[in-house]
Amino acid sequence: MRRFFLNALVPATLLAVGATPSRAQESTTRGFVVGLHASGASLEVESQDRNNAGGGGLLVGYGVNRRFTIFAQADGAEFDNQRTSDVQGNWTMGHFDLGVRFNFANSLRRFVPFLQGSVGARTVSVSDAKVNGSSAKDVSITGSSLSLGGGMDFYFSEHWALDVALLWSGGKFTTLKADNVSVTGFDVDANSSRFNIGVVWWP
Repeated sequence: MRRFFLNALVPATLLAVGATPSRAQESTTRGFVVGLHASGASLEVESQDRNNAGGGGLLVGYGVNRRFTIFAQADGAEFDNQRTSDVQGNWTMGHFDLGVRFNFANSLRRFVPFLQGSVGARTVSVSDAKVNGSSAKDVSITGSSLSLGGGMDFYFSEHWALDVALLWSGGKFTTLKADNVSVTGFDVDANSSRFNIGVVWWP
């Protein structure tokens, strides 16, 4: 009798386990990804007062596996008024980053935290500019940057998510051009931050 019950119980148990429905996948971090976001930015130059700006940006990337995503990101923001001791006027700042995002991914969760790092370029265009007290029509300041940050993706569905990120960028402005004339000896420390919130799509 005992052997009979064991012989009946084991197959029944296996059938019950096999019939248990698996949890549906809630998120993905593999393949191509495209994102659009609004951006709140700030810039501090030569330890002067930090100024704030608003704008937006675009992210394009590829998830090589569920952990790592390579990406390119471009952000732009416009300041009400930003100045250094050398350059005064209305500043518009842009960042361009190439980097890697590490996802703390779990396809059974709707939220995915991440950390990211990137290298790139940071540029500022200045309108109604004055350079060392002299007026100039077109002024641009550029330099390389290193950016670090992190954030969270909150998934509406497996392929759409709310993307929130906080980024910090350090580096120097090393090239200044005024009316297409380069100014030598320009070397200005600057750090900037960005708070981005938008949507990402994994097609």
